[in-house]
Amino acid sequence: MKYLSLFILATLFMISCSGNEDSVAEHIQPVEKQVYNFEYKTYSVQNISVYKGPSGQKTDPSESYLGTYWSTYQEPAWKKISLDLKNNSLQLISGTSADMTYVVKIEKDSVFITENNEQNLVGVFNRSESSFTLKRSFRYVKKMPRENTNALTISQKAVFGITTYQDIFGKTVFNNPSEMTATGDDIVWTNIDYHYKNL
Repeated sequence: MKYLSLFILATLFMISCSGNEDSVAEHIQPVEKQVYNFEYKTYSVQNISVYKGPSGQKTDPSESYLGTYWSTYQEPAWKKISLDLKNNSLQLISGTSADMTYVVKIEKDSVFITENNEQNLVGVFNRSESSFTLKRSFRYVKKMPRENTNALTISQKAVFGITTYQDIFGKTVFNNPSEMTATGDDIVWTNIDYHYKNL
């Protein structure tokens, strides 16, 4: 009887241990991917804002209007992107000397870089679809010479992120559209998404 009790206890112990091993094996998580490599696929224009002197009136042109200011807006400067989650880095790859690497901060799906001591949105990382959307904004501001000054002011640039009304008026040569009093005063900005897919 003594041996039978020991045998039953030993058998129960082995059964309970083997059950634990099975449950541990079922809960092992797959190793999460750390580096994503993306290739450019397509673009989409999110919005176009145009203000013109002499009245500072806002107009709503079609996308073809952008070609007047930026002949290559349909193609990003970088054909490939590498996002390294382990090292918090984003590499924009053109295949030329224009390659750039940034330290990034990721909040939910938004990817930020630090430029001029400010956090700037550079794109959106969709982990479930293994895709990346690069956010670029193109800005053009022209102020014609005035009676008290003969200077013509022109600023044209592309930046990461999204441009809004507040990024232009009050932060450039015009505080608001009503100051665009000369024929030829011109403000154009557009926000474009460049869509990349995982290689």
